[in-house]
Amino acid sequence: MKAKADPQRDQFDSSAIHCVGIIPAMHKRRIASAVRDIVEWLGERDIRALVPAEQAETLGLPETASSLDELSERADLMLSMGGDGTFLSTARIAAPRGKPLVGINLGGFGFLASVPSGDEMLPALSSGLKGMLRLQHRMMLQAAVKRRGSEAASFLALNDIVVGKGAFSRLFRMRTSISGDRVSYFPADGLIIATPTGSTGYSLSAGGPIVDPDVRVIILTPICPHALSARTLAVPPDRVIEMKIPDLHGAEVNLTADGQEGFVLHSDDVVVVREAPFSARVVVFDGSSFYARLRTKLGWGSHR
Repeated sequence: MKAKADPQRDQFDSSAIHCVGIIPAMHKRRIASAVRDIVEWLGERDIRALVPAEQAETLGLPETASSLDELSERADLMLSMGGDGTFLSTARIAAPRGKPLVGINLGGFGFLASVPSGDEMLPALSSGLKGMLRLQHRMMLQAAVKRRGSEAASFLALNDIVVGKGAFSRLFRMRTSISGDRVSYFPADGLIIATPTGSTGYSLSAGGPIVDPDVRVIILTPICPHALSARTLAVPPDRVIEMKIPDLHGAEVNLTADGQEGFVLHSDDVVVVREAPFSARVVVFDGSSFYARLRTKLGWGSHR
């Protein structure tokens, strides 16, 4: 019997890579030498390296892109060099244009980045970026803030969209509905709406489940709910989540995307979250499986 094709994975021919866009985390201690090593390694293979103009000038590199839009437009492959935060921000740039993404871990935890730094970096890239590359499609979310009938802001997220109270706010009640059906109206610090990729982040800390990234599901996890019956809810990816912000009486409530982009919400705002029309296309390296990272990074299933 012929095996069914996996709709969550596809392939990409490495010989089609002629230009690589590099997004470096400039605050990392080893970033300058690591980027220069990558640029030299790519040059030896007649592959152009593009770095955002400001970072390229700081690093003394000649090949630059004037903006992130230009970089993502010209690149055949996007390279995130930093920690998980850099990977998330790079995914939001690469995914709308369908560009494959590789993460090099120059941070501490490095759950999302699959390529190690240091002496292992170039051998790992040489081994992984040849022939037909396996790609994993990571589900993304898009969020819109509706204010008085107009769209006040929009966001993309690979990990999560969070609606939560500010530093000095009280618990607040938020009417949440899923595709028109009301779900909850209990007091809480907020609500996390996560992808399977984000299931190992903030949602996990708030009591949510760990979900294999090949599963397409939207995860709703309440933050410190004042209701014993409040539990995480997983819904199909075609559902639309709406959150109606109540009269805040001066309290502060914010929306954050991947913990990196934020927006202050007003009374009567409506936050609408749904699956994005595109996925992050992440290059899968041998030996970098999701379950291997669960064991090594989170200590899942280990006996100590």
